[in-house]
Amino acid sequence: MRTGWMLLGLLAVSAGAWADEAGRYEALPLAGAEGGKGGGRAFILDTRDGHVWIWSENELVTAPDGRRRYGAGFIYQGKLRPGSQPGEMIEHQGR
Repeated sequence: MRTGWMLLGLLAVSAGAWADEAGRYEALPLAGAEGGKGGGRAFILDTRDGHVWIWSENELVTAPDGRRRYGAGFIYQGKLRPGSQPGEMIEHQGR
């Protein structure tokens, strides 16, 4: 019976952590996206850590065997940092 309570506790903690993630990622369609008609693109923002991706329905992808084809894919754009004022230009910093 003790194992059952421990399992129930773990499930409750896991569910709580999952609920905290709700709303973490925001997606916006990019200009020119055709709303699901093919060739769609979206801007995806991790609102907690500031990571940014572009999702594309028609991206050139390299398969594990080295062949290239077009398909859906994510392109990591980098990590945002807060600015000090609206419209501030933030210089690109090399890795």
